[in-house]
Amino acid sequence: MNNKQLSVLAAAVLCGVAQAQTAPSAPAGSSVNVFGVLDLGVVAIDGMGDKTRRFVSSGSQMGSRLGFRGTEELGGGWKVMFTLEHQFYGDTGAQSQSNPGGPIPARALIAIPNTVRNVLEPQLREFLNREVQNVYWHRQAWVGVVTPVGAVLAGRQYSPAFATFARFDPHLAGNIGNAFAAITTPTGLEPRIDNSLQYVAEKGGFRLNAMVAAGEGSIPDARFWGLSAGYSVGGLDIGFGHQRRKRGLDYKDSLENTVLGASYSMGPWKVTGSYTRVKDAHPSLGAELRAGLQASTNPALVPFRTQFLQFAEQIASNLGYDGKLVYGGVHYQINERNKIVVSYGDYNDTVDQRDVAIAGVALEHQMSKRTSIWLSGSKVDNKSFNQILPYSQGLLYGFTDKPGRDASAYSLNIVHRF
Repeated sequence: MNNKQLSVLAAAVLCGVAQAQTAPSAPAGSSVNVFGVLDLGVVAIDGMGDKTRRFVSSGSQMGSRLGFRGTEELGGGWKVMFTLEHQFYGDTGAQSQSNPGGPIPARALIAIPNTVRNVLEPQLREFLNREVQNVYWHRQAWVGVVTPVGAVLAGRQYSPAFATFARFDPHLAGNIGNAFAAITTPTGLEPRIDNSLQYVAEKGGFRLNAMVAAGEGSIPDARFWGLSAGYSVGGLDIGFGHQRRKRGLDYKDSLENTVLGASYSMGPWKVTGSYTRVKDAHPSLGAELRAGLQASTNPALVPFRTQFLQFAEQIASNLGYDGKLVYGGVHYQINERNKIVVSYGDYNDTVDQRDVAIAGVALEHQMSKRTSIWLSGSKVDNKSFNQILPYSQGLLYGFTDKPGRDASAYSLNIVHRF
């Protein structure tokens, strides 16, 4: 068993963790590393109104972060590892991004009577805005033991299906051209799982992850389990991930994901693609809405509480998913310092109002081993009714101002790893 491979897989989970520096004062047989990313630039977005919106933005490519990673050698092929990773927004220094504001997606209120829409919409906006509020160690917080037969990790970790998705994502789960935007609001593929236990192993090109988690009484979360496996040989890499969630309170089947991916590298070229199945039979948002409405003392809500409770599940179903994302792209290494990435993703749902396609392009210029300049662009086709805006690492810009309106974005940013 290659313990170095296990360490790399467990620590990074193929999600673009930055390079680390070993602390010079660490005792023999152990190390504590401080690492991070500063990702800042300017973004222009069309689709939020009649005018192009321009602003300084953090996290357009990789997501700004500060982290600590450590290991302690125990001997005999055993070691202890930990990772703590904080996400922040370098444009403001804030822990959570600014409230995106803008409209509630029109599809959320399909079949909801007009008499209750105006009162219900602010409550729904509040729930959706929670999507952008982060805990302090938002990205990762786990400790684990590496043994000669695999690693066992506990804490907040990347989910097996998302790790598979990120591995075969042309943009490595970053960049404004990322097709992950098609299934992000509310979450259609959980990137990180709280209260999780995970087994990780890799040998001879084969890799395996198995995860379980308990909701521990929380309303949105209940039982979770996930598996992923893959194999790499030469320039070929294939992978599979599957995970399921039951929502809290009533333990109904909720979010289910299946991801299949493959890539092939040859010389300066790399072709990568994936298929993602997303199904949310009973979205957790419905249970959250019901609990919030039951507990609310807002005088404006009280007269409508019975009606709101009646329609909470309908709203959650309107915002849910039951579709397939086909997503692929090509990397071309122009020369030692310059690379171009082109991608396209198409999400097709059983409900036509959720269909969307996203095309992206990115040019990276490496100034050094630690610093890159990125020039990126994306185009979103919202088909007949969707309101998706370009989205990137931990960054939600909101929704288009009307259903079916297409959107586009351009960004120029600098990424510095330390």
